Amino acid sequence: MNTKRIDLNQLNKFLLSIFLVLLMLYLGRLFLIPVAVAIFFAMLLYPLAKKLQHYGLKKSTAAMAAILLLLVVLALVSLVVYNRIEYLRTDLPEMELKIKEKTARLQWLLYETTDISEYEQNAILEQKKPDIFKAIGKALKNFLIDSLYLLLVIFIILTYTFFMLVYRHRIRNFFIKVNWFHDYKESKQVLFRITRIVHDYLKGTFTVISILAVVYALGFWAIGLEHAILFALITALLRVIPYFGSFLGIALPIVFAFLLKDSLWYPVVILLFFMVTQLLEANLLTPYITGSRVKLNPLATIMVILLGNLIWGVPGMILFVPLFAILKVIFDEIPQLHPYGYILGNEKEETE
Repeated sequence: MNTKRIDLNQLNKFLLSIFLVLLMLYLGRLFLIPVAVAIFFAMLLYPLAKKLQHYGLKKSTAAMAAILLLLVVLALVSLVVYNRIEYLRTDLPEMELKIKEKTARLQWLLYETTDISEYEQNAILEQKKPDIFKAIGKALKNFLIDSLYLLLVIFIILTYTFFMLVYRHRIRNFFIKVNWFHDYKESKQVLFRITRIVHDYLKGTFTVISILAVVYALGFWAIGLEHAILFALITALLRVIPYFGSFLGIALPIVFAFLLKDSLWYPVVILLFFMVTQLLEANLLTPYITGSRVKLNPLATIMVILLGNLIWGVPGMILFVPLFAILKVIFDEIPQLHPYGYILGNEKEETE
């Protein structure tokens, strides 16, 4: 029986290449994350900037107008979230009473199960108060530093996005001239497919988030959950992280209902409502709105998200899915890399 012998040199080169790429992504994350976000923003805003140019605006003016429109949308969402948080603060006294009631019940339950009296529990809490206040102060300090750093990163991202929109033809021609594929025409088609995939994915994702925000708000309001709009926005916005984001988002209203409602019925109903919306989103919204542009199977998607979290943290969980969708397009066009595109693909491709 004839078998191919494994070329150990080739295997070692392949493994070393993967290691070096991952190391470069990790060490260069402070530079690469803003660049990746700017690339995706530029692909998202490209059709709008192109349309504004058709109306007679210069390329730089059209790019600036598209970015300003994006900022207006983000500012409006931030304003609504801030307004809802301020409204939440007016209910803090009532929330504090409810939490104290729940804490008293928990202390009684703890006493029943461990024989630690309420006095002893309060004494333990008093001993831990300095550490708690110290941790809170440190968290606030880190929050202020992170906020200033975030503003700087946002400015850098917007600057990158502006110049990518202005020099988009030069960037496109560069990748075409590199000629990674058979000829000029094929290189141009692959680049067009990549741009289209990312644009459709981002546009579809934001559309699904908008629809889910409305559905969640109506559902939470019908259930009787206070601050339904705030929790609906948070739950929907976290959907930007595939799979994991939705479950992180729904945990907030469930915990809120558990702490402040007298009946366990509320968190149970919220969980059931979330499960129904997840089924509708997975079978109706995402397939018809986001479409099958990002042709990654669920296993590959989950592994990509976890890899992104390992290398880039939370931004990696968001960015690595479209990044690997781009890689799949490239893998499918290069014969030697077909197996890697195949393992990332979905079941539909296998039957086509």
